[in-house]
Amino acid sequence: MNNITLLSIELIISIITMLLIYKVYKIKGLYVYSIVAFILSNIMSLKTISVYNFDTNLGIILFTTVFISNNIIIQKKGLEETKKLLLYIIACSIISYGILYITSLIGSSNINLFTNKSYDNIFINSARIYFANIVTILYSLLFNSKLYYSLKVIKNKIYISNLFTSIITQFIASILFPIIAYAFIKSPVDIIKIIVIRYMISLIVSIIGTIVIYFANIIKE
Repeated sequence: MNNITLLSIELIISIITMLLIYKVYKIKGLYVYSIVAFILSNIMSLKTISVYNFDTNLGIILFTTVFISNNIIIQKKGLEETKKLLLYIIACSIISYGILYITSLIGSSNINLFTNKSYDNIFINSARIYFANIVTILYSLLFNSKLYYSLKVIKNKIYISNLFTSIITQFIASILFPIIAYAFIKSPVDIIKIIVIRYMISLIVSIIGTIVIYFANIIKE
């Protein structure tokens, strides 16, 4: 299977998981989903793939679904709930990286030596990419929450709030991540290519996410 097919499968699994968790566990379920999805996104961002000859980091789909989850929370509970979600996400991401980093410093045995060294190199040499993902979600999710809530107050139409917010927020996020992660490492042209493909993927996920928010809005608390 090619990368597009695999990314599509990832998106379907993520959306179904989000809706099922929300249906069973309501808002608390979205908290858990968002935290797990973002931690996985951080780890996956350390791997780069090619999509239509554009290089991009993995994890962008899970990253974008956190925004969808956040918008469901705003739609149901308002702006204050998302502030708590953001704090939980940042705290859990930093703690998880700290634990992974410490384990990479622990001396390895000679059993599976190649695998051990690969693991160590992943977390020791990729801190910049990992934290680029955290900084990006910190700023973008704050901006997204305020904009989505403002549009919801002005005109409570999910498709307007989500699509308009996503177009702006994901553009900002698509620029922030590659600049923080790759400035002075990759050429400007390569960074622009990463921005373009990340933005395209995140917009597609966000558009599909509009349908997800409508379904979630039907589910009673």
